Amino acid sequence: MYPDYHMHTNFSDGHHTHDEMVYAAEASGIYEIGFTDHISLKPIGWAMDLGRVPELIETVNRIQHKSNTVTIRFGAEVDYIPGFVDQTRNLIKSMPLDYVIGSVHFIDDWNFDTDINGYNGIDIDVFYRVYFRLIGEAAQTGIFDIIGHADLAKKFAVYPTFKMQKIYEQCARIFSENGVVVELNTSGKNKPCGEFYPSIDFLEILHNYRVPVTLGSDAHVEQNIGQYFDEAVNLLKSLGYKEIITFNQRKRIPISI
Repeated sequence: MYPDYHMHTNFSDGHHTHDEMVYAAEASGIYEIGFTDHISLKPIGWAMDLGRVPELIETVNRIQHKSNTVTIRFGAEVDYIPGFVDQTRNLIKSMPLDYVIGSVHFIDDWNFDTDINGYNGIDIDVFYRVYFRLIGEAAQTGIFDIIGHADLAKKFAVYPTFKMQKIYEQCARIFSENGVVVELNTSGKNKPCGEFYPSIDFLEILHNYRVPVTLGSDAHVEQNIGQYFDEAVNLLKSLGYKEIITFNQRKRIPISI
């Protein structure tokens, strides 16, 4: 089984400990995982308390030295929030991370990832344009290694009236020019949208722009580690991808698929 680079523990909004997630990965035949608990400079219930960062570092370090069968990478899923780039950069620098996933969950103060009522009465076309502008900005900051669930705007199966190809092309160009990786996040299969993040159409354009990818289950429970990875890898191969990316101390390591 291929490395799983996106999962959460009970330090943020996951339901299991680091140890439990490692045991589950080992039982599933996964030889490398990355922990990516939520870190946000906006107060939100599913992000970890920033005062616990030293405890998190100590916990991951302990497990890295303890595990003999599963390689443990220390990642973080960090919100891109306009106006907080310097603070975010400094926070990331203070942690011995192997990689950083940059995600967009907020438009202004609206957490569109969980607040479904916020969709009532909004202009979905505008929502999509703003969301994709923000993920492009996230890539341009230079502080993220990976862009997380790059078309999260579709989570609740709300879609714009216009075709997305031009926006996909613009984002793919920005990702390529700024040297970021995009994750193939398999958790979308369990959401109302019913498909991976990004969509097949978006992935195809990303491949055309030679944007590399990594794999992430976005598991919040141990049972979801590595979910749908066989299907995901087959999809990547069908689009022409020959490798996925792993990380060690912020340096890329490609592995063949």
